[in-house]
Amino acid sequence: MIRNLNLLLVFASILLSLNACKEDGVLFTQSIDIPNEVWKLNDTVTFNFDIEDTVNLYDIFVSVRNNENYKWSNIYLFSDLEFPNGKARTDTIEIILADEYGYWLGKTSGTYVITQSKYIRKRKFPLKGKYTIKFNHAMRLNDLDDVASIGIKIRQTDKK
Repeated sequence: MIRNLNLLLVFASILLSLNACKEDGVLFTQSIDIPNEVWKLNDTVTFNFDIEDTVNLYDIFVSVRNNENYKWSNIYLFSDLEFPNGKARTDTIEIILADEYGYWLGKTSGTYVITQSKYIRKRKFPLKGKYTIKFNHAMRLNDLDDVASIGIKIRQTDKK
């Protein structure tokens, strides 16, 4: 009886902590691992998501998870945002990963660093339907070593 009660308390604590960690206003979040932590020049990381809300403003964040052996202080990415009507928006973005002294700017966990940067700020999605965001690295190397994953998060803009 006491064992069952303890198990129930542990389970309830886990559920409460998971719910407490959920971020308000997040429409979509996903991270995709880079095989063997080597991002090849022509390997595209693709995210697909559906949009129903064309009224509210959203921010889109890109996250880069690299290990501490990554040789550069930044990463350049080519991005394509494809709309449900087939049109696309193409950008080149830079994400700063380390400061001028070589200190990582992102959150570290063991030998990995996760850096998050705003990709699109305070924008409405003009159409309902399926959107796609694609990323390729733009670092002038065939193989970009020590990149573990790329992620995106779409969050409703704070109404401040």
